[in-house]
Amino acid sequence: MRVTQNITTSNFIRYIHQHAENLLKTQRQIATQKRINKSSDDPLGMGQVLGYRTNLAATDQYQDNIEKGITRLEFNEATLDLASDLVNTARRLAADYSGSTLSVGERQSLASQVKDLYDQVMQMANSKFNGNYIFSGHATDTAPFSHVGDFNAAYNGDDGRLRIMVSDNVEVSIVADGRNIFQNAANGGVNIFDELKNLIDGLENPDPVAGSAQIEATINPLQDGRDQINSRRSEYAPVLYRLQATDEYMTNLRPKVEEAMAKLEQADITKAVVELQSLEVAYETTIATAGRIIQPSLLDFLR
Repeated sequence: MRVTQNITTSNFIRYIHQHAENLLKTQRQIATQKRINKSSDDPLGMGQVLGYRTNLAATDQYQDNIEKGITRLEFNEATLDLASDLVNTARRLAADYSGSTLSVGERQSLASQVKDLYDQVMQMANSKFNGNYIFSGHATDTAPFSHVGDFNAAYNGDDGRLRIMVSDNVEVSIVADGRNIFQNAANGGVNIFDELKNLIDGLENPDPVAGSAQIEATINPLQDGRDQINSRRSEYAPVLYRLQATDEYMTNLRPKVEEAMAKLEQADITKAVVELQSLEVAYETTIATAGRIIQPSLLDFLR
């Protein structure tokens, strides 16, 4: 086959473009310090890099969920700790004054204290975290408890639980139904609000003997109510441990994933610089050779 001037010219142009593309690719690697900057650089490698990036993004989301979950559990714990102390204060008042001979004024003063305790317990039961009620199940925009009549409490939430995604298709959950904590009489527990009301009624009873019996009848139920709150608090411990352990695992895993991705993605700068120098020589040599071999013809001038 006869090699024409056009064929020679086309070959040199193709070689020059190829050298220029290789130069640009190597220069980009040095500038970004990455071996893979686009899919065409290494299709298989880019697929693995994208997989690592997806894994890291998911890890970030799960760790964010875990951190929020830990904070929520700590907030719940502090809230129920205070509620437990309030119920215990009411129990001590009942135990201290059930058999005492008190004046009407003293009874009214104690009743006022218990009413304050009642309101404070309801305040704890209606606590919010990040603008959401924590003991109303899934109805987080609805106050779980409200007054119905004179010191009667009604539950307005549902039986939902707080669910925290900690990994792919893995979640942990905690109690968010306030009835299980403050109104568990239906399940054999104690309705703490009812017992506080009974204590108020006993203190306000004009009959000292009957009132004293009412007061005394609240002592054990209030103790059981406090135990009921603390029992729910104890459920947080294993969940908190699991969240902390999962967070620690992901924290330790992250640098390993980043290291694997870096080995695949990052460029060997020393090798790239040497390759760049070699490519520059090849490019310049091709240009010089093309200039000597491809001579303009008479037809080129006539055009």
